[in-house]
Amino acid sequence: MHADDHHAVVLAERYASFVETFMIDGDGLCRSFINAETLAPWRNANLIDDELTDFFQNAPDKSACLTYENSLMSTSEYTMSCMEQHAATGDPGAYDRASRGIRALLSVAREGRHYMPGYLPKPFGGVAGARNSHEISPDQYTKAIRALAQWRDHFGSDDVEQINKLFVDIADFFVARRFRHAYRHRTIVTAQTHHHALGLFVPICVLAAKASGKQRYRDELTQFDGPIDELGGNHVLANFNMASLLTEGFDLALSEGHDDPRLKQAILMLWERAVRNVDEHGHGWESHGEVRLRTSQVTRLASMALIVERHHPGVEATELVMRILRQHPDPVIDMRHFRPEDEPRLHPTRRVLAHSICDTSVSSWLLAYWRLMARRK
Repeated sequence: MHADDHHAVVLAERYASFVETFMIDGDGLCRSFINAETLAPWRNANLIDDELTDFFQNAPDKSACLTYENSLMSTSEYTMSCMEQHAATGDPGAYDRASRGIRALLSVAREGRHYMPGYLPKPFGGVAGARNSHEISPDQYTKAIRALAQWRDHFGSDDVEQINKLFVDIADFFVARRFRHAYRHRTIVTAQTHHHALGLFVPICVLAAKASGKQRYRDELTQFDGPIDELGGNHVLANFNMASLLTEGFDLALSEGHDDPRLKQAILMLWERAVRNVDEHGHGWESHGEVRLRTSQVTRLASMALIVERHHPGVEATELVMRILRQHPDPVIDMRHFRPEDEPRLHPTRRVLAHSICDTSVSSWLLAYWRLMARRK
């Protein structure tokens, strides 16, 4: 299957239709982890509280939390895929869908300002409930700033000031916290303890410095030298999500003029490690302790492939991208986070994922395809 053959076009249309029909809410956000049987958000009556306590401790509405757990990531990726589609085809509908996604991200940011400028909460319950959410993560921020920067640079001339102000606000938010934040109820995230946070911390300092003209944001980057140097020893980063976050974030920093050769080296290292978790058929695998499970998250690797090729032309990733996309032709069947038959092997807190459509796997499928199509134009 080639990126421009009829079968590939049909699959891309199928995925886009799935997103528009089942994932997008009334505010333009992508819903997370919808029930694979009903293709609707989970109902609290169908969720086992004890299995979700680790995710949403004391949350009175666990369905509202699960439905928006990764919403900012998938919304951002879907929005970027629409921008790439517009670049490849000129389709005005793709532009409209991208604009809708940007409005949704900015709406969440506005709700977050009720706590503090630069606070981009996981919008539990949708935009209407975002201001009451106490949860943030580098994952959501990283993909959001990537989408916002792409929109600003290629489509959003009317939004430049607003987006640049948000970048500065986000940097100030983390500078004030010394680049630390609470994660759920159990740990503190720093660049030293959670290396994937570098995918946010490095580019946001660069973006804020460029937007504000203030050197002090670039001065913050020296504190990340140690964690960046440690990336090579962290094999957890072979995880498809971790590799995607760091690759997208580092590429954003480089594209904004940050001159650090370690970032380009890290992009190649992350690719080489993550690609070992893809079999000859294009299926992806995750390790959970001694358990190795197939996962739809392999599309995250596909979506970052062309970034790797751009920085390292010797890497030939296109064939692998199409193999991955070909092996996942149906979002209903192929986009559960884990396979239903693997549920008994999962930790109780993750069993719901074997019965849920993984939104970021879906959005990454589309992003991988349209990045490839835009390059071939």
